[in-house]
Amino acid sequence: MSFSVISKIVWARKLTFLLVFAVITAGALLFTVMVTPLFQSEALLMTTLDRAQRTQTQFPETLRYQLNSQIYIVNSEDVLRGAISEFGPQKLYPSRNRPLSFQPLNLLPTPLAAVVTRGSDLLRPKNPDENRSDIDRALLKVKQRLAVILEKDSQILKLTFRHPDPVIAEQFLSVVVRDFLRRMADLSGNAEAPAFFHQEAARYRDEYRKASAELSDFSKQHAIYSVSQETELALSRRDATLAALAKTRGTIAEKEAQAATFQNTLTQLRRRISLPGEITGPKQNAPAVTGGTDGLTDSNKVPANESPLLLVKVFQETAQSLVNLNSEIVGLKSLAKAQADTLSDVENKLGSLSTISSEYRRLNNQLDQVSKVLEAHIGRAADAQMNANWDASEKLSNVKVAQSATAPTESVFPPKPLFIALGAVIGLVGGTAACVGMEAASARRRDARARQRARYSEGSRLAPDDARDTGGFDEGLVHEPASAAPSKGPRLYRWS
Repeated sequence: MSFSVISKIVWARKLTFLLVFAVITAGALLFTVMVTPLFQSEALLMTTLDRAQRTQTQFPETLRYQLNSQIYIVNSEDVLRGAISEFGPQKLYPSRNRPLSFQPLNLLPTPLAAVVTRGSDLLRPKNPDENRSDIDRALLKVKQRLAVILEKDSQILKLTFRHPDPVIAEQFLSVVVRDFLRRMADLSGNAEAPAFFHQEAARYRDEYRKASAELSDFSKQHAIYSVSQETELALSRRDATLAALAKTRGTIAEKEAQAATFQNTLTQLRRRISLPGEITGPKQNAPAVTGGTDGLTDSNKVPANESPLLLVKVFQETAQSLVNLNSEIVGLKSLAKAQADTLSDVENKLGSLSTISSEYRRLNNQLDQVSKVLEAHIGRAADAQMNANWDASEKLSNVKVAQSATAPTESVFPPKPLFIALGAVIGLVGGTAACVGMEAASARRRDARARQRARYSEGSRLAPDDARDTGGFDEGLVHEPASAAPSKGPRLYRWS
């Protein structure tokens, strides 16, 4: 059908065309006015390579894989549920399911009102979202209205969110971006590492206190604080005691030799002077003189003509010296005994140190080991905390906010010019289609009437005389098919 023919049909039925066009266009206008407008907030995120990836050879698809992974993370339920919980599902999408109260039911009797209420509950369609929580219902709507788009030939992710309230659209999209950055920090780094190392450090602090207490108790029990130093001090003390004991014993031997000499002298003088034993003291063995002869011989006897006073004086001085030597010898022997006892104590101390050295060394090594592990965990906790802060920092993260969530000023749905233009186009097409359809229906009816008139005319021309006398064919007459009988003309039958 050509355009000119269609134009003629539309012009011939211009009232129908205008009516259909007006109805469709008015419906489009009414839809744009009655539908709830949606405002769209946008945010832009720029992605860069990680710190570790910058120093390594990259595959061509690494960045694309990373961007696609971030798109999945934004749309993940962990991020969206966290954002909905933080923002508030009732604030995001207020519940509109309010029970309706029918005032006329109050006028009915109580049993009849209960029956009517039960019947209305049975007839009312069930909402599939009734058993879902507010967060689940909000999540379904958020997934429909949140879009993450990867801009072509760039490292930019565009996040859009639509909501009837422009303020809520901006605020919620900001929460989604913040939760996404937080989730990326948790995934890219190891935010649990500082807590783990702090926990391990606390555990090793307890072990360090326990090991230190065991070493302290052991040291107090055995009165030692360092086996190596105690051993060195004991060895030095033993050497000093041995040297002092040897010196004392040498002095005793010297004094005993002097006492023996004095006793020999007194023995020679006693030939003329008699002295008591308390002065001379016990008998000492005099050292043998050269030649093996006794010190008191006839050759060394005091001459008889010597002065007795001189002998008495010499005897007195010798006796006094002998007394002094005997007292010194007794003191030196006591000193030697004390030094021997001290040496024995030192030897016992060394023996006990040798016995407990292994246990003390074990406790000390255990304390040193725990101290080193504790120091290592404290250092690792500090490093892990620094890395976690590095990953969590927005300034150092590989995902940065290129544009914060915008505050929309105009609605994006419905697009009124587009809907109005689309309604006008649909009105034109619908009006034209209605005119063409009506014209086609009229043409079919005219063709049917024309065929009916043609059949009627042909039947009148072939009817007998009695039929013409009666004024033509009855409406109940029909033609018999040509194959029904081999007659020369059509046979007419009347309806019974």
